[in-house]
This record gives sequence, structure tokens and C-alpha cells, in this order.
Amino acid sequence: MFGTSLSLRAPARVRAAIAPPAARRRASAPFAAFRAFALTLLMLFVHGAGADPVAADQRLAIVKQNFTALKQNYSIAKMQLQMGQTTPASVSFTLARAQSQQMVSNLAILRNDNQHTLDNGLYLNGAAQQQAVNYTDVAKSLTQQLQTRLLILSMQPASQLDLVLADQSLTQLTLKLTQLEQAMIAAQQ
Repeated sequence: MFGTSLSLRAPARVRAAIAPPAARRRASAPFAAFRAFALTLLMLFVHGAGADPVAADQRLAIVKQNFTALKQNYSIAKMQLQMGQTTPASVSFTLARAQSQQMVSNLAILRNDNQHTLDNGLYLNGAAQQQAVNYTDVAKSLTQQLQTRLLILSMQPASQLDLVLADQSLTQLTLKLTQLEQAMIAAQQ
């Protein structure tokens, strides 16, 4: 009897300390469920927010690698032409064209990634994100034009007109890829 009356008179913190662990778990269960739900939402938001711009950045890196390989093969082809080696130049133009085909595919994916980022509000600067989408479209179009020139040069490597047009396309494409990269960076700042 003495033990029973003591536990009834004990302060609440003492009673809580000697309460069975199951009772404490039941009392905190709603709070724990709420906390788990909030953390789950936070993780989904953080994962989704970072996914699209990161995917676009990775795809842009691949596009830039394609472009570097394209320019190298194009430069080699032009040197071969200067040395009078039209057959090897034709092969180098063909290799450059293959890189342009990969670029077109990667730019199409990059455009989708940038559009998805825009559509889902995963940017800090909406105007820059819209520019990134537009620059991707223009870069793809310029790459397709260059691809046509490289096809002609692979069949007729000594075509001066197509060399001049390919040089112009390369210059324009270089500028557009730079603008694209800057817009993508600005969209996340």
C-alpha cells in the first residue's frame, strides 16, 4: 500500500520515468509519424530539385566532349587537305560527321532536360532557364547544318564553298554552346 500511494503522489516526470516503455512509445507515435512524413517530403523535394539541373549539366559535358572531338577531326581533315591527302581528309570529315550526329542526339536530350527543369520550376532564374532551352534548340539546328556540310565534305573533301560554310557553322556553334552553358549556369544562380 505504501508503494501505491507513493507512486500516485510522485511528480509527473518521475511517473514518466518509471512508466513502461511501451506507454512512452505510444504517446510519441503520432509525433514520430509526423516527423517521418515531413522528412520523406523533404527528401523527395531535395532529390527532385537537384536531379534535373544535374542531369542537364552532365549532358552538356557530353555535348562539349562531342564538340571537342568533332573540332579535332575537322582540323585534322583540313591539315590533310593542305597536304593534298584527300582520301584521309574524307575519312576525317566522316569521323567529324559521326561526332556531329552524336551531338544532335545529346542536344535533343539536353533540350528535354532543360525543358523539364523549366516546366518543373527547378531553377532560380526563369528567364535564363528559358534562354537555355532556346540556345539548345539553336545549337541543335546549327549542328544539323554542320552535319550536312560534313557529309558533303566527306564525299567532296576539296569543296571550298562547303569548307567555308562548315567553318562558319563551327564558329556559330562555338558561340551558341558558350551562350548555352552561361544560360544554364545563370539559371541556377
